Amino acid sequence: MAGTPNPYYDPYWEQKYRKLAARTEKWRVVCAQIAARDGFGAPRHLRALAQREQAKALEDAARRGRFATVADYATWRFAAVPPAREGGVALPDFEAFPSIEAVDAAFWRVLHQEAQNPLVDAMSLPVRQPAGLAAFAPPRDVLSSWRRFFPAELSRYPAATGAEPVDCLVSFHQLGGEFHICIAHRWGRLSPHAHDQFRNVATLLARQTMEVLHPGVGMIFTEGRHAAPQYRELLRQANAAAARFRFYRHLLPRRDLREQFCRVDMGWDGARFIDPDFEVALYEALPEALRTAPEKAAAGGLQLPPGTGA
Repeated sequence: MAGTPNPYYDPYWEQKYRKLAARTEKWRVVCAQIAARDGFGAPRHLRALAQREQAKALEDAARRGRFATVADYATWRFAAVPPAREGGVALPDFEAFPSIEAVDAAFWRVLHQEAQNPLVDAMSLPVRQPAGLAAFAPPRDVLSSWRRFFPAELSRYPAATGAEPVDCLVSFHQLGGEFHICIAHRWGRLSPHAHDQFRNVATLLARQTMEVLHPGVGMIFTEGRHAAPQYRELLRQANAAAARFRFYRHLLPRRDLREQFCRVDMGWDGARFIDPDFEVALYEALPEALRTAPEKAAAGGLQLPPGTGA
């Protein structure tokens, strides 16, 4: 075996990973159920979120067992870092890493260095509450977490694209009777069909919330049942719930692309969101809660991969 052996290597890693992924999903459902009963951000909800994050951390750790050598793990880990360009950082020698922990430490140093790049700072929006926007303030009322959306989930919707998981930071703020949801990701992360991917992610988030708020409503989301007369009452509930959602997109800054924060208006056809409009409201600033959300999530051990492409 060439290179430093990976002490966490496990030829049966995938079986363990799938089991832990199922546990993470179980806690996601529990979090949603508690949120429906006690409210988002309630003490029991926050405790359940901590359990979900712990399960997710174990799930991510199990993935280490996939790689026979430390160099193999480093190759996979650093594949998410954009190629070094002028003013950027050079990637380390993967064969020189003595341990998995050293790879992780170097990986986060690279991302930190990228985040401190003054050219990236110059591309960032000022931090203040945008004029006319009440959502996402104060920060303590905003709940944020990293979410990974798998192709199997998104393929349920028309025009679903891509064979890789989609990683986003989802921030939630309930304001009165409305649900404000900001989907943050890096430029190009939803390519090649960003409009379709965004509305698919928004639809999935809304459906999951609706199914908690209105048990049984999920049955109308398959096989065109939303058009069947016998499901008229469930459809009415779904349509009323859909009207309560307000979506936003937060594009994280890059050295060559300016940070962007906008409201996204979409229609609802009874089963899914359609026709996203990303130009209805482009904000000149970013709420403090959305600026600090990545740091809070990182402190909990959950990270958003850098993404590639423009």
